Amino acid sequence: MKVSTRIAALSTVALVAVAAPAHAQTAQPAATDEATAADDNLGLAEIIVTGASSGRKKMETSYAITTLSSADLQQRAPVSISEVYATAPGIFAESSGGEIGNNVYSRGLPNDNFRYVPVLEDGLPVWEEGAGAFTNADIFYRVDQTIQSAQIVRGGSASITASNAPGGVLNVITKKGTADLQGLVKLEWGDYDHYRGDFSLTGPINDKLRFNVGGFYRSNNGMRDPGFTGNRGGQFRAGLTYLLDDGEIYVGYRKLNDRNIFYTGIPLASKSKGLPGLDAGDGTVVSPAFRSIAVPDLYGTGTSSIDLGNGVHTNTDTFTVTLDNKFNDWLSVSAKGRYTGGVVDFNALFSDQVAGAQAFLDSSLSRLQAANPATVRAGYFNANTGAAIPTANIANGLALVQNIFSTYVDVDNLVGDLSFTAKTGSNTLTVGYYHSQFTQRQQWNWNNVLTEAANQPRSIDVFGLDAAGNKTIGLTRNGIVGLHSNLQDFRDDVTVNALYLTDSFDISPALRLDFGARYHHVSKKGTIAQSKTVNLGDPNTVLDDAVTVLSGAITPYKFKTGEWAFSAGLNYTFNPDLAAFARYSRSFRVTPEFSQWFNCCNPVEDRIDLVEAGLKYSSRPVSAFVTVFYNNFPNISFNNIVAGAPQTATAAARSYGVELELALRPVEMFEVNFSGNLQSIKYTGFSGVDGNGPFDFSGNRIVRQPAMTFSIRPVLHLLDGKVDIYSSIMHTGKRFADVSNRIDLPAFTEVSLGGRWNIADNLSAEVIVTNLFDTVGLTEGNPRAGVINGVNETAFQGRPIFGRRVRAGVTFQF
Repeated sequence: MKVSTRIAALSTVALVAVAAPAHAQTAQPAATDEATAADDNLGLAEIIVTGASSGRKKMETSYAITTLSSADLQQRAPVSISEVYATAPGIFAESSGGEIGNNVYSRGLPNDNFRYVPVLEDGLPVWEEGAGAFTNADIFYRVDQTIQSAQIVRGGSASITASNAPGGVLNVITKKGTADLQGLVKLEWGDYDHYRGDFSLTGPINDKLRFNVGGFYRSNNGMRDPGFTGNRGGQFRAGLTYLLDDGEIYVGYRKLNDRNIFYTGIPLASKSKGLPGLDAGDGTVVSPAFRSIAVPDLYGTGTSSIDLGNGVHTNTDTFTVTLDNKFNDWLSVSAKGRYTGGVVDFNALFSDQVAGAQAFLDSSLSRLQAANPATVRAGYFNANTGAAIPTANIANGLALVQNIFSTYVDVDNLVGDLSFTAKTGSNTLTVGYYHSQFTQRQQWNWNNVLTEAANQPRSIDVFGLDAAGNKTIGLTRNGIVGLHSNLQDFRDDVTVNALYLTDSFDISPALRLDFGARYHHVSKKGTIAQSKTVNLGDPNTVLDDAVTVLSGAITPYKFKTGEWAFSAGLNYTFNPDLAAFARYSRSFRVTPEFSQWFNCCNPVEDRIDLVEAGLKYSSRPVSAFVTVFYNNFPNISFNNIVAGAPQTATAAARSYGVELELALRPVEMFEVNFSGNLQSIKYTGFSGVDGNGPFDFSGNRIVRQPAMTFSIRPVLHLLDGKVDIYSSIMHTGKRFADVSNRIDLPAFTEVSLGGRWNIADNLSAEVIVTNLFDTVGLTEGNPRAGVINGVNETAFQGRPIFGRRVRAGVTFQF
């Protein structure tokens, strides 16, 4: 989008916010009463603004929700938005990819990424399609000290107040201007060359106008050191709040310019142990050897340079304008608008094939002999120095083909939300309109490199050799073993229009009925670039004999659909300390654009049934939030390609279980919090055909999700509250890496330990040690080897959690 168009788009957002007010469910909440929150331990007295037509106490909501205060976030010290999500029972997050690109699952819904659980900032999405290819929601947002609190709705009314949210929604609530000057500066150090600075400043300009400003900058090697700076960059935000007689206007800006290393699986000696020289906790096959790689451009007429040192580079600008105002005692309006524009330059190394070093040479020999009959054998060479490498010296005897994903995404997203809320007696009615329009262009230039099973390994070439040991022909060139393994150029223009209604009716002082509906219409159009195969003509290698390049032709596509979501719930208050709720919802998920790109799967996942019921209890020594749930996921089509062979399937899934949040504070100096879930998650149908013929895996466990997870967080308050010592014990149950349930991922328990010392009223020091005992736990196998029918590779490839790491910081606030 051109600069002039962006300015016009931002102007439109501003006009929408001023002239057409939006949705009350996203209003900035009143400050939490810290004493009240402490008294009930789970914050059941907190005001909830997520998934509701108007602010209500957590005790009064008719759906399951987890809340995190700024103090909770400070203690947990999450490094990614997925770790924030993982604090809620029933939500399982894989955070082993690093700060971005992680997977979040909800209550057994059978897909990864952020497929069913969007991320909102102050009630609007950080990016409309947060589960698209290379546009994960966590790519567009970072956790920092400008966050006031977080609210996580599981199922329930999320489908009514947010797009594509059958599994729930995370709403991050940011700090706004304050009546008095408040500030925070935090400096942090870590044992992986981690240096970070955060700041936040809020206060008044005059009686009507307030400001907020804050952000962070950090630099580190990454949890697995690649031999260069893996993470570098930061986020900055600023905003102004103008107070009206019965409301406020907010104008804000957020800049994200950050580079992040992304990790996938590594070869392991076993599912609980790394290879010699490639530790499961901190080893990586990302290497300086892959810092600068020259490959053909999309059309094969020029050269492109790929640098893994750039990592996943997100460079976006976000402008937000909101208005919340009461017309009178019974009618209020709210308007929100947001524009996000910029680029995501995604460069990462993905695990692919593994073979024995000699076996790889043997399998390559016939291709080399066909190109040059003088070839009698093949050998390894260092791609950087040219020196020969004896096969016995290939690290751990394993040759690895790794895929460098290089994808450039240009994004623009304009969002507006308008609603009116009427309160008459015992009834509160909200009607609203939501609009989102986004464009993106994605260019994929993926290439395979050859390396070995070592930490920061060498880039390796393979050459054919004649009887005298002279080179005859190359299998590779400069360490590249496959050119344009995936080459694409997509353009998308997507428009979302939604109408929603929520109503809350007090049947009696104790019983309240909530219900809502959403009609969600999506219109997509775009183009898919076509390709051809050419010989790029290098006589010294077979590498470029048959390379896919773009032909210049395009195929247009169009798609549109309209979907309904419904939800109804009851909340009954027995007394101020005890309440019960029940809710039924029917939801949907419009599949991201890759459904149109590859004609790969059902474009809509609809008729998703979600049922939940629970009890909430609040007191000083004990607070509890118990929820039971049932989800039914109807048949959806599934298509995939593994090693060139098509796989098709029809799938259906069902899950049910129980979630528990429990807080105990029997004495002033000690408290303990428990959060966990136990669930049955199975495919009620999963059958189809692949290269080996028909299969039927009905009744198997849903991939990559555990039947049980729990965390225990004990806290000691010492020296009259000046010192806190806390721990986290997180257990993840057994999972399966594939639908056939052949490849299991063992259960593991991770222990972390932290402490906080209040040195003075405005000065504190913190330290946290994650994975204290260096536990090896796997979050995925090797999806590139098969998602339906997993295969036992020459060496198991998996993505382990990070090993023990230490972070320490000092915080000054006023």
